[in-house]
Amino acid sequence: IAPASGTSAFDAELVASRIVFWLVLLVAIAAASTVLDPQAVSAQAAALIAVVVAVLPRLLAALVLTLIGWLLALAVRNGLTKLLDRTTVDERLSAQAGMAPISDSIGHVGYWVVLLLFLPMILGALGLQGLLDPVRGLFDVLLDALPGLAHAAVVVAVGYFVAKIAQGIVRHLLLAARVDRLARRVGLGEETDLPGLAGMLTFFAIFVPALISALDALQAESIAGPARLLLSQFVGALPDLLAAALIVGVTWYVARFVAGLVARLLEGAGVDRLGEQLGLGPVLAGLKLSRLVGRLLVFFAMLFALAQAANRLRIVQLGDLVASFILFGGDVLAGTAILLVGLWLANLLGSAVGRSEHRDAPWLGGLVRVLIIGLVLAMGLRSMGVSEPIVNLAFGLTLGAVAIALALSFGLGGREAAGKLMEHWFSKLRRD
Repeated sequence: IAPASGTSAFDAELVASRIVFWLVLLVAIAAASTVLDPQAVSAQAAALIAVVVAVLPRLLAALVLTLIGWLLALAVRNGLTKLLDRTTVDERLSAQAGMAPISDSIGHVGYWVVLLLFLPMILGALGLQGLLDPVRGLFDVLLDALPGLAHAAVVVAVGYFVAKIAQGIVRHLLLAARVDRLARRVGLGEETDLPGLAGMLTFFAIFVPALISALDALQAESIAGPARLLLSQFVGALPDLLAAALIVGVTWYVARFVAGLVARLLEGAGVDRLGEQLGLGPVLAGLKLSRLVGRLLVFFAMLFALAQAANRLRIVQLGDLVASFILFGGDVLAGTAILLVGLWLANLLGSAVGRSEHRDAPWLGGLVRVLIIGLVLAMGLRSMGVSEPIVNLAFGLTLGAVAIALALSFGLGGREAAGKLMEHWFSKLRRD
């Protein structure tokens, strides 16, 4: 039998001629044995010839059935392939589904189905009952499941083609509505393909129910039951998912718009010069305070939106985590504001004291600046939620450093005066 591809694996004419030769030879030997003296022929040869003569009709019938099945399978394969090629239905459906033509595959399937249908008849003609019974049982199972298989195949095929067509329709409608340009204006980037994403979601929304219906047709409850439950849960959660996505998307758009307005207002008010006045130029590294405020506004707005989306989706752990992070961020912002105001006051008062006419004005101005910074640092750390012992330790170390600096400066600066005073005291004691 030639394979489904149509190429011969061996020389069929040579094999057929040899089979006919040996069959004719065996028939001639059987005829000669009836003419010769029966005692001249061995009992084993006579038994072998009798078996061959008895099996010969079955073998011929099996060969005839095999030849008929093979020819019919070739005809079915070539007919299906040519029919699909001429009607171009295969190309149109494949183009809609986005896949290669399947006319050859359908032809091969028809080829093997015909051969499979002839297999029980061939085994029955050969009298191979041991092989025939399992094959008949397999055919009974396949025939019982054939309606369900056909139903499932039709449902999957129709669902797939409809899903692909709906995907293309949704994608092209969104492209016509210029949703991709709107996404780029919002700031989602060139890589974000919203029409493609919407089309893919449409495809799954249509194809997954069709796939579950196909599993129901196959009576595969062990698979269809969990899949149906998962689909029902997804459909039930779909409004919450859409609401959460809407909350995050709208918040992102509105926050960026408001942040841009706030940044321009602060830039017009001269807030960007405040960093240089506070001596934070190296820390900011060229970043404008107005832009920093705008980014912080977007960041915290998205945190609030994420918390609301998590609560909408009933993800309690994520909502609590984001809420705690928002509280901590508020404490950090409050502490940072205290530090900035304190640094501004320290520079202002230190400069005012340093510009006085007192001869010790420079170091007194530095002392005032250090004391205010130490006090504000303790207040800012406490507002940030840092542990109180750590704050007290930092404040104590700051005051201790100031005290040591004063002691060292007084001691080193007044060493000569103290020596003269001690010498005066000792000379007075000697006179007394």
